[in-house]
Amino acid sequence: MIEPALVLPAPALPSVDFVPKADSPESPAMELVQDDSPAAILQVRHKKSVDDDDDADTPASDPEVSFVVAARRKAFWRKPVVRMVLGLVLVVSLLGLALQIAVQERDHIAALDVRSRPWLVKLCEPLRCELAPVRQIADVVIDSSSFNKARGDSYQLALTMKSSATIPLAMPAVELTLTDAQDQPVLRRVLLPTDMAAPAELPAKGEWGTSVSVLVTTGGARVAGYRLLAFYP
Repeated sequence: MIEPALVLPAPALPSVDFVPKADSPESPAMELVQDDSPAAILQVRHKKSVDDDDDADTPASDPEVSFVVAARRKAFWRKPVVRMVLGLVLVVSLLGLALQIAVQERDHIAALDVRSRPWLVKLCEPLRCELAPVRQIADVVIDSSSFNKARGDSYQLALTMKSSATIPLAMPAVELTLTDAQDQPVLRRVLLPTDMAAPAELPAKGEWGTSVSVLVTTGGARVAGYRLLAFYP
């Protein structure tokens, strides 16, 4: 006798409920309710991994390549308008530098080229500057001198100055120092160009001489010698 086979009940399948949405006439009559079954979970996870790979492959957030940035910069500096502005700035800078040099070295420029003197005078008018002879005391020497007693306390000083410069120089002042027998200073006198009736300038490679009467009162100290020094006060 054959026994009937035992039939097991089939496992219950996950149910999907469709609920009608009455408040919206344009929506379908049934809508999908959330499914928590294992099959649905696996499907969602697989879809998410695909989306992540797509986002990773998107180059929207990548920075620009360095040579692209360099090319853009070169293109900017090669624009005609940019080059014109740079050229204008360069010309203005050179003119400003030339003006500054002309004002600072105006005395040397006027001494080297007499024709530039009127232009330099006009340039100095708004800047309130003046033209003066060049001062180079290293190029001025006292070539010869003498100091002799005349009458009473009066002495006669004679001197000759020479210039080794190639341009006219400002006439220097002269310091006269009288010394005693021990070569100690007894009296000092400063003779300005106006005191010696000297011109304002010493000619280039030229010389100038004068003789000046000097009144000396030493208070009884005897004068045994003298020294002369040319300088610019």
